[in-house]
Amino acid sequence: MKKLLLTLVGISASLSAMALSPFLEFQPVIAGGETCRFNVQAGIYEEMHPNFGLGAGFGITEEWDFDHAPLLPIFVRGDVHGKMGSLKPFFSLDIGYAINTEDTEWGAVVVNPMIGLNFGKWYGGIGYEAFCWTPKHAGSTSCFNMKIGYRF
Repeated sequence: MKKLLLTLVGISASLSAMALSPFLEFQPVIAGGETCRFNVQAGIYEEMHPNFGLGAGFGITEEWDFDHAPLLPIFVRGDVHGKMGSLKPFFSLDIGYAINTEDTEWGAVVVNPMIGLNFGKWYGGIGYEAFCWTPKHAGSTSCFNMKIGYRF
């Protein structure tokens, strides 16, 4: 019991020592196939190294005409960033799963690599999002997207 208590205290102390920062993002355009969608998502982010960070989040993705039920993506993120003169470029990779609220048997594994620029607490980028639909042999779709975000 003491080991369990000490482990929980140690984990709590290390989590409180981390400087987790929340983020909020808007993807106004996710275009591909026959649809055009938007996404709003939020999460937490931790700067692990001056040029590397990790995060996790969730969101809601909907078509602009609100014709179908939304997707609810849950994801983890890794990003590498640097400084080139006055520019602060980044590369990020989101990997997760999108829950289909209309038919829960049809979700999608989502992979979204993105390149962009940081502007202080604001950032923006363009990416390519791939959906591998479940169940097996359901196919996949992919699309271009852009993102605007703010890290608190």
